[in-house]
Order: sequence, then C-alpha cells, then structure tokens
Amino acid sequence: MEQQPSLPFTNTSESLEAKTNHQVLPRPPPEIPSNIWKDTHSFISNVESDRISEFGQTYMRQIEELKDEVKEMLIVAANDPVEKINLVNSLCRLGVSYHFRAEIEMQLNRIFESQRNLGSDNNYDLYTISVLFRVLRQHGYKMSSKSRIDTLLLFAKLDFNRVQLLHQQELSHLSSWWKDLDLPSKLPYIRDRVIEAYLWAVAIYFEPYYSRARLMLCKFSMMLTVVDDTYDSYGTVEELRLFTDAIRRWDISALDDLPDYMKIIYSFLLNCIDEIHNDLTEEEKSYRVSYTKDTVKEMFAAQFVEAQWLDQNYVPSFDEYFRTATVTAGIFAYTASFFLGMGEEIAEKNNAFEWLLSRPRILTAAYDIARLKNDLTSHKFGQKRGHVICTVECYMKEYGLSMKEITEKFNLIIENAWKDINQECLKPTTVLVDILLPIINLARLMEVTYKDGDGFTYPAYLKDIISTLFIDPIPI
Repeated sequence: MEQQPSLPFTNTSESLEAKTNHQVLPRPPPEIPSNIWKDTHSFISNVESDRISEFGQTYMRQIEELKDEVKEMLIVAANDPVEKINLVNSLCRLGVSYHFRAEIEMQLNRIFESQRNLGSDNNYDLYTISVLFRVLRQHGYKMSSKSRIDTLLLFAKLDFNRVQLLHQQELSHLSSWWKDLDLPSKLPYIRDRVIEAYLWAVAIYFEPYYSRARLMLCKFSMMLTVVDDTYDSYGTVEELRLFTDAIRRWDISALDDLPDYMKIIYSFLLNCIDEIHNDLTEEEKSYRVSYTKDTVKEMFAAQFVEAQWLDQNYVPSFDEYFRTATVTAGIFAYTASFFLGMGEEIAEKNNAFEWLLSRPRILTAAYDIARLKNDLTSHKFGQKRGHVICTVECYMKEYGLSMKEITEKFNLIIENAWKDINQECLKPTTVLVDILLPIINLARLMEVTYKDGDGFTYPAYLKDIISTLFIDPIPI
C-alpha cells in the first residue's frame, strides 16, 4: 500500500533575526488588496494529525481496492485505438493518471507503433483527431459501459479527497511558517499571498510524491514576491541599488549596508535559500542551489534596471522592455525553483538546470503567455502602484495602437506560443516529460490566474478555486 508521504522541509538554518532592526518603514506603504484568508484559516490551521491518518487510511484502502480494477480496464481495453485513448485521457483529466504511468506509456506506445497514420488512415478531420485526446463521447466514441464510468469516477473522488488531506497538511505547515515570519506586519506594502502561492505550487505539480518540491516552491515564491514588491512599489532607486549589490554579494555582511527595513528582507532571502539548501541531500546541493542563486541574482539585477527606467520616466521600446521583462518575470528564477525539490528525474544525465541554460523555446513560450496575460489584466493596477512600465504601455507608445488592438495582437502572440509549446512536446523530446510538464502547467496556470483579472494581486478571483481544491471534499 502506498504510504502517505511525511512532510519534509523543517527550518534548521540559523536565524538572522538578531541582525535586523524592526523600526517602522521610512515612508507610508502603498495601498494593496488585503489577504482574504487572514480570518479563515480554520481549514489549514492545526490540521489534526489523527484526522489525516484516519481518513487517509480509509481512502487508501478503498483506492487500493479499485486501483487493480482500473489498471485491468486500461490493459484489456478494446482494440479500438480511439476508445483506448479516450480511457487514457479520462484518467488524465480526472487527475489519477499518475497511478498508471507505466501502463499508460505502454498502451500509447503500442497504439502509435502499430498505427502511425491513425488520423489519415481513418479519414478523421482535424477536430476529430483532437477528440482522440479528450473525453467527448458525443462524436460516437463510447469509452466503456456505465459500470466502468462509475468505477473511474469513484476512484477519482477517493483519490482527490486523499490528496486533498495531504495538501491541507502542507498548507498548515506553510501557514505556520508564514505566520511565524510575520512579514506582512513588518513590511505592510507586500502582498500577503501564501495561500495563492501554494495554489500555484499545486498547479505546477499536485501529485503526492512532489510534496517536498511544492513546499520549496511555495516558500521560494513568497521570497520572490516580497523582493518583487520592494522593487516594484516601495524601494527608492538608491535603496534598491544597495539591495541589488547585496544580492550580488550574497553574504550576511551585506546587511550592514542596508536600510533597516531591507535588512528584514535580505535576512528572509538568505534564510529561505539556506532552508532549501539544508533540506537537500549532499548530491543535490552542489548544483541546484548554486544555479538557483545565479538566477535570483539575474532577476533582481534586471528589476533594478526597470526601477531606474521608472525613476527616469523612461519608456523603452517594446522589444527592449520585453527582453528585460522576461527576466524580471522570473523566467529562469521561478522555473529553476520548480526543480529544487524534484527527484531523480532531474539527475545529471537529464539535467533540468543545464536545459534551462539553453533557453528552450517551450520555456520562453510559457513566459510569453505569462508576461502578456499578466500585463493585459494587471497594467491598470500597476499604474496605481506607481509602476507604469509594462508591455501594454510600451506597445501603445511605440505603435500608437488602441487597447482593443493591443489585446488582439497579444492574444495572437499567446496563441502562437501555445502552438510552440505543443510542438516542443512531440516525441522525441529533448528532456524527460517530467521536466516539460511543470513548464506546460505554468502556462496553464497563467491562463487561469489572469483570465478575469490579476488573481494573485486580487485574490477574490481565485477564491472559489482555492475553496474547491483545499476546503471542500468531494461527497462520496
């Protein structure tokens, strides 16, 4: 029976708190939307370990009973390749395909080895070919009998509730970690978004065996958020010059050169990376943390460039801004943090970090989507924060287009970026699919987060999604 993973990532690093000074901020903070979860932490605070154990074991017993039945369905599926692919896609869309990775790979290999011209041989149109990868029975492709559908749905519901318990446990850990830091009260200009940051981590990889990776990613995300808000909406150019130099040096002695409030931020930065370092094995430490530090330095150096532009009222060309914004958006820093806590799939022979250094198109395409989706929905908020430089303003000034025309242009770029992502996922792939999937999930996440507005800055946009995923179990 699969064991419920225990939570890793306890903080063993020595605190730098004694070296910081907790005086008030040197100037009034800008107004930001408040944390909507501040008074509703009952679903994540003090999660009872007995409840986790009791419900988790109950779900696991039922899941194991059904798992062999679902596996048998997959192996002995009818000879119709469309029916087999529909079954595989059902498992994927129900979120339980990770249980059957070997069996799914075997079935897909058999289909595509035996019927390499599946679409053309059967005279399917383009839309019907796309249906092969979705559960759309209205086109006449019946997946299986009603009893099989019931089995799949029951299996998916049980697995969702079992995984939700683990996610609640992780949220409890992260909530306590964030509460102990008390950064929102010390730095009231930052976005208090640990719950949203955890949602992002789950969107990148939800599977139980990525628990360590999720915790690292969420903490890293909050570190980037705190520093990003300092560059974007609070620090003066001279303060940011000192801070950027301190990040370049990456040494505790740099604290002495910083303003008091920045000492808190810099301590948090160093502690966060040390915490990650201490939780990695000796084999993992040497290259994972070193590479991630380099990407962080690159990101904040680019943010200082943007801060200088803002201070000088300089609006760059679209191309000039986009090159810099690709880095400030975290194209390498945030993505590098995906791989910090992952396992053997990023071993040296398929080194994810070396792959990132090559600037693969799938990665830049994902961040084209992220940057443009973000700016289309959040540029008005950026203006209110005093941060007026974004792709929208640059494009508008350079080409004299209306907001409607810019939206159409950006949506076309986004559509082409998705085509590039799909192309990069075709076999044979440069790296393992396990490395590609977090990048694909990032692009999906951006579509969801910025669909109706800036869901990270304005958390009400993501409230229903968070409630559905982390609060309410599915009735069985």
